[in-house]
Amino acid sequence: MRAYSDSEAIALIRLRYWQHLLNEMLKARQFKIPIHLAFGHEAAAVAMDLTMQPDDALCLTHRNGAYNLARSKAFEAELAHYRLESRPDRVAHMASMNLAMEHTGIAYASSILGNALAVASGIALHRKEVESPGVVFVTIGDGAIEEGVFWESMIFARTHELRLVVVVENNNFSMASTIEQRRCPIDLSLVCAALDVTYRHVPGALLPDVKVALGAARDEASKGRLAVVELDIQTFNQHAGPTPGWPEDPTRIALEDGLLLGKHPKDPLYHLQKAIGPVAFDRLAAQVIAGEHDV
Repeated sequence: MRAYSDSEAIALIRLRYWQHLLNEMLKARQFKIPIHLAFGHEAAAVAMDLTMQPDDALCLTHRNGAYNLARSKAFEAELAHYRLESRPDRVAHMASMNLAMEHTGIAYASSILGNALAVASGIALHRKEVESPGVVFVTIGDGAIEEGVFWESMIFARTHELRLVVVVENNNFSMASTIEQRRCPIDLSLVCAALDVTYRHVPGALLPDVKVALGAARDEASKGRLAVVELDIQTFNQHAGPTPGWPEDPTRIALEDGLLLGKHPKDPLYHLQKAIGPVAFDRLAAQVIAGEHDV
């Protein structure tokens, strides 16, 4: 098992704690808009933050809150968007599904299935045309693979040798239906092989592994070679509050029960605790909750 640095451990724990805070507010009906939490996606978001360089851009799906928090490291700023609070700077609220804090490198977020991939391809094409540096990252879910825009964008990006990394968060769900319920199997590795695109499949709960995969994909994309990273992820919370058809939450997520989601093999914090030990984990968790590592 690869080691975790203290800063990586703190980033994971802090992101999980902030999601717990949002979840408690959501259960208390403090928001007027749907909030798409991402319990189980913390390793992907932190790895993305660690991988992105200053000139890079990131396009996101509706489940973008974890990435925005990982990049901004500013809980109150994101909370203001969710609460639709008045803003003296007259900057428009991005609410939840379209939240993109541009100063963090997040260029776009969309609730339209697969839409971010087309926009990311356009941004990457523009950067190539004007010889602007940096790589464009884009996240999509497994449901987006069924959309025509996925196939069109992949062919377009490959044809034009765009500096693009496609991260597929495969949680086996699109809204309230599993892959098995809605379509035939699609082997993404074979799709990438047919397009001569590099492909990596990584357990989404292992931060060190995700970071290595994203780093390697970025290196390839920087040379104009489209790269795909598929993450095997579990989304522990429901889609956006109670969702018909979504599995019953097996952990009954509550902050009072602690930061971990039981001892689930797809929980990034479970793997972190195993790697650094319960004593070190509890020490860092106490520091995070006390606000010692707020930025």
